[in-house]
Amino acid sequence: MSIKVLTAPGPVCFPLLAVDSKDIDVKFGKDGNADIIMDSSISLIKRKLPIHMVLLSGLSMVSPDFNGTTAILRKGGASDVLSKIIVRNESLPVDFVYGENMEEIKALLNKGKATSAVVMSMSGMKGITLEERAKKAGIYVPGSCSASFEDRSTLNDFRTIYNQGLEEFNKNPEKAAETVSKKLPNKFPLEFIIGTMKSMKPILEKPQDYSKLEGAVLNA
Repeated sequence: MSIKVLTAPGPVCFPLLAVDSKDIDVKFGKDGNADIIMDSSISLIKRKLPIHMVLLSGLSMVSPDFNGTTAILRKGGASDVLSKIIVRNESLPVDFVYGENMEEIKALLNKGKATSAVVMSMSGMKGITLEERAKKAGIYVPGSCSASFEDRSTLNDFRTIYNQGLEEFNKNPEKAAETVSKKLPNKFPLEFIIGTMKSMKPILEKPQDYSKLEGAVLNA
């Protein structure tokens, strides 16, 4: 019997899709029931789903740090929510502006409309990951992407398959990215898939106590 997985169609599922396995039945979206639900850690908290396994960390970073006006990709996204929690926790005098893509973020920086930016770590900009920055602010964040298990008996089998996907990216990132791309409902450039996986750190462990973050997210 295959493990039913409901996942957001983004980096969280890239390792899983890199493996051709009859033991996993993947559906994309946020609505519905499954043995395992995968999403950004912030989104799982917003959906009031318990995080049982942290999968990946380091998806986004702030460059160089929060100051003045910070440009952020996608208003209301996980990075936006976490950035505001960090700034509020430290009472920093920071304003936010938004862009829909990296070109818009770079334009805001180049025109002096922003003095810092929250971007994907694969951007090549210098800075600190949001998880590390949150830790400095006294907030533990359980990675960028996580999983919630409705059926705990699937945990070990899931971890094995997810690790196989990570290994596929280590051995042949181009081939792994092609396999992932063919399975995604919304197509990502292969360079994006490869760059994202190279920039992120696999965790695959139980989270620490994230109740402080949970309270901040649910009360945001």
